[in-house]
Amino acid sequence: MGERDMEDRGLGERDMGDYEHDGAHQLGRRGDPDEGRHDHDDNDDHEGHEDHDDVLATTDLVALDGVVPKGGGHPVRDRVAGASLGRPLVYVLPRTNGGSEAEASGHCDMLLCFPFDLEELPDGRGYQQVTLGVRLDDETHALTLQPGPGTTTSDGARVAAFGLGQNRLRWTFRAPGRGGTLRPDGRWAQAVVRVPRTAAEVSGRLSLATVTVQPLLGGTFVRREAETPYDTRFSVKRADAWRSAAPLAHDGTLPGAWALAGNEVGAAPDGDDESGGALHGDITEGDSHGGPGSGEELPPGVRRLCLAVDIEKYSIRGNADMVRLQRVLLRTLRTACAKAGVDWERCGRQAQGDGYLLVMEPGIDEARVVPMLLEGLAEGLAKANAANAAPRYPSAAPTPGTTTPLDIRMRASLHQGIVHEADSGYAGSAVVALFRVLDSGPVRQALARTPSTQLVVAFSDTLYKDLVATGYEGLSGEGFDRAEIHVEAKDFRAVAWIHTGRRTGAGMPSSSDRS
Repeated sequence: MGERDMEDRGLGERDMGDYEHDGAHQLGRRGDPDEGRHDHDDNDDHEGHEDHDDVLATTDLVALDGVVPKGGGHPVRDRVAGASLGRPLVYVLPRTNGGSEAEASGHCDMLLCFPFDLEELPDGRGYQQVTLGVRLDDETHALTLQPGPGTTTSDGARVAAFGLGQNRLRWTFRAPGRGGTLRPDGRWAQAVVRVPRTAAEVSGRLSLATVTVQPLLGGTFVRREAETPYDTRFSVKRADAWRSAAPLAHDGTLPGAWALAGNEVGAAPDGDDESGGALHGDITEGDSHGGPGSGEELPPGVRRLCLAVDIEKYSIRGNADMVRLQRVLLRTLRTACAKAGVDWERCGRQAQGDGYLLVMEPGIDEARVVPMLLEGLAEGLAKANAANAAPRYPSAAPTPGTTTPLDIRMRASLHQGIVHEADSGYAGSAVVALFRVLDSGPVRQALARTPSTQLVVAFSDTLYKDLVATGYEGLSGEGFDRAEIHVEAKDFRAVAWIHTGRRTGAGMPSSSDRS
């Protein structure tokens, strides 16, 4: 980026990390961003944090142009705005065929996504510029940055990005035009980073800096710079990271899982590809890794219980909401597994952006696990929706014209059968049938026509006969409807039993009951 470009962006060298205050009285110079700052641990309680565990921290943005009180002393830095830093999403990227430079050097590659929202500003003020700073710990360094330098976001913001090959990363978003302002919510930045393979977690610190403008009569503007008063620490245990079966897409310009190859633009975002997306594909009996002449050994086929889930209306939401929903989805599944006594680490897992495939370990007690698993899903959704309805900035006045956030509603499908752990995910007719039912018209319609329900569950015919029809505790047949599933384009026919959350016997979810 040339010198002229830097001047046109309005802050010149300030975007490189050094801020020099305007006006006749300079109040100091900001050099090293770590100097004079303290860390805020991600375990510390902060206003609003306890009600939104998808939020890492809510923090103030304080002015750099502090006022010196009468009689002298340190400048008083007043609050300009507030911000919400989302918990980073971490995806462990798959190894490439034949190994990679990362494997050879004892490292692994991860995709880190950093979502954040800015507080709505009153009195006609707006954000002209915002800078997200990330400092990664240990030997972690960035291989790619998104949005990339010189790109333009969907709302017209111009992006400058720095930090390739380093552990200090920075993205600056600047509104177009002299008086243009940025949309405050739905911001994100992400990077593919290389992490030591022995690292138990990926961690670092986050900071924000903003430039706000307020128009005055005569076409002039009041312009103020602000920053977070501390760096917020984050850490994600490697065991808690999403494990992706898909590599990073060539054009990874969408947040989180949508940047993965299985969820590129053009892939059905809300399950319209009824096989469950590109991560599964169309598997038929003719597809075989170990067929005649293939020269490759067929992976073991083991009978396993499978659960697939999908979030309703995911694709109509904004980018920041998509990122938040992915966190809610993962947290809800982990909580449900814990409630059912299922070891998360021993399950096969496959992320899909708006959905997830969970393949239980062989030999589980299905009669006990299934009702508790579904009850855990319903409880997790109820908790997430209760937090979703609470104000994100308790200290800020509500913004006129804002709408109530959409409830998080989910379809789930359960089936059992032979499953192979293949090169890019889980394969087998059981997995195909699972997603055919999940994405079928009858299951979608069941959720659509019961607006008070947060969870609709579909059992395959065989699983229903094994567990529900035989009268196991917590699996009463009350509330189930039989449905003929016919996907003509896929030549697929099956029977499913759909439960819409109406109260049944003990143990079955009743997700229409709000917390």
